[in-house]
Amino acid sequence: MSGSSAWAAKSERGNRGWLRFALWLYRNLGRWAVAAILVPITAYFIVFDPVTRRSSREWLATAFATPEGRAALGRRPGWIATFLHVYSFASSVLDRMVLWAGGASSFGIDHSGGERLLELARQGRGGILLGAHLGSFDMLRLISSQYGLRVNVLMFTEHAARVNELFDSLGGESRVRVISVDPGSVQVAFEIKACLARGEFVGILADRVHPGGRERPAATQFAGRRAAFPLSPFLLGSVLGAPVFLSLCISTGHLRYFAVTEPIFEGGPVPRNLREKVALEMLETWVRRFEHHCLRAPKQWFNFYDFFGDGLAALEEAS
Repeated sequence: MSGSSAWAAKSERGNRGWLRFALWLYRNLGRWAVAAILVPITAYFIVFDPVTRRSSREWLATAFATPEGRAALGRRPGWIATFLHVYSFASSVLDRMVLWAGGASSFGIDHSGGERLLELARQGRGGILLGAHLGSFDMLRLISSQYGLRVNVLMFTEHAARVNELFDSLGGESRVRVISVDPGSVQVAFEIKACLARGEFVGILADRVHPGGRERPAATQFAGRRAAFPLSPFLLGSVLGAPVFLSLCISTGHLRYFAVTEPIFEGGPVPRNLREKVALEMLETWVRRFEHHCLRAPKQWFNFYDFFGDGLAALEEAS
């Protein structure tokens, strides 16, 4: 099992147990009771989880080596920066739980670029929203409700049904549906095509090369280093001729987020012989914009595994 898949499996198990306990605290004692236990939880992971600790320190050092990351971090990252990085992740999980439990009114979200989505919705058209493990992709649930958009989040995981059950059990009407897709199956394109035909949007996290070697990686530069990103989400856009957007929602303070939507591809038919070229151009555009936002908030990128090492390994396997 690769580093990303091992960390994802561990995170999935840990999050389920943590959410059950945190949900009980939240419903009985309130949000601040839950927030109070984040400090010892964060300390535990930093002390006893060397993979989380090492990957955090490597990423923060990488970010600090860039002018944007240096401005955001302020000083050379050490133990405090690592603690705040992991704490930010724990806080994002808490915000997800509050949101899922019907606390949408507690959040304030500033928007930028959502007008194009509304225009597409009025035309009965959908699009592909390419996000990342930066900030909280779950805030799509709140944004979709505010805009009245129907969003389907693609998960390359066998646990998607459980996530849907969790949404339902926590109450509140959600306009977000989680669909599970095998990354090695052509069913992906049919699922997305059906959503787009209904005038719906499809959200995909595009900052990790999926484990197992079935998804084609593409090489690019990210934060001054050679890195790999999955080409498949961008190929889907060129094959289906669908509008493609960068979609991120980054925390700006207590219960406050900033949602940004930026066009990557306007959509339209792409000749078969040009689809890969267009997909690579989309990927490069998306990575540059994602890099910009990521380096402005480096403590909110939650990839606690060997992102660069695993990516290079995937590139070698694919060559």
